[in-house]
Amino acid sequence: MSPAQPPNAPPAISEDDEAVHLVGLPERFLAALEARRRGDVDSAAELLRGILRAEPRLSEPHLELSSILLETGQLEEAEQHAEEAIRMLETGEPWTDEVPADTLRSLAWNYLGEALRRRADSDEVVFGDPAVFATLMGRARSAFAKSAALDPTNAHADHWSFNLHAGAQEQADEAADLPEFDPLLGPGGEA
Repeated sequence: MSPAQPPNAPPAISEDDEAVHLVGLPERFLAALEARRRGDVDSAAELLRGILRAEPRLSEPHLELSSILLETGQLEEAEQHAEEAIRMLETGEPWTDEVPADTLRSLAWNYLGEALRRRADSDEVVFGDPAVFATLMGRARSAFAKSAALDPTNAHADHWSFNLHAGAQEQADEAADLPEFDPLLGPGGEA
C-alpha cells in the first residue's frame, strides 16, 4: 500500500512524464542553428526562447541566444543568457557532447566579456558614472581572462584579456605620472 498524498499536493511526476517536455528539443535546436545560418536571426532567437521555456537548464540554447543577442546589440539580455549558460555549465554537464565542456565554458565567459565590454563602450556609460565604467571593464577583463584560461585557442578572449589588462595598466601608469593639480596653484603645485 502506498502512502496517501495530501489533498493539495501536486500529482507525482514519473521520470517518463518529466522527459515528455524534452521531446523534440534537439530538433528545435538544430532548426534554430539552421535558421541562424540562413541569416534568419529572429526565427533562430524565437526557437531558442521556446526551447528555454520548455527546459531552462540547457546551456547551449543560452549560449546560442547570447551570441545572437550580441550580434543584434541587445547587450543586457546577452549578458543575462551568458551568465545563465555559465551557471548551467558550472553546476552540470553540457546538453551535448559534441563540443568539449571547457570550450563551451570558454564561449560563455567570452560572450559575457563581450557583452560587458560593449556595454562599457556605450555613450551612456562612457559619459556617465566612472565607477560603472570601471566595474563593467573589470568584469569584462575577468570574463575574458577566464575564457582564455579555459580555451587557450580562443583568440578573441586572449586578445581582449590582454588588451583590457594592458589598457587598465596604462591608465594607472598615466594617472601616476600626472602632476598633482592644486586649483589655487595650478598644475604641479606651481604658482
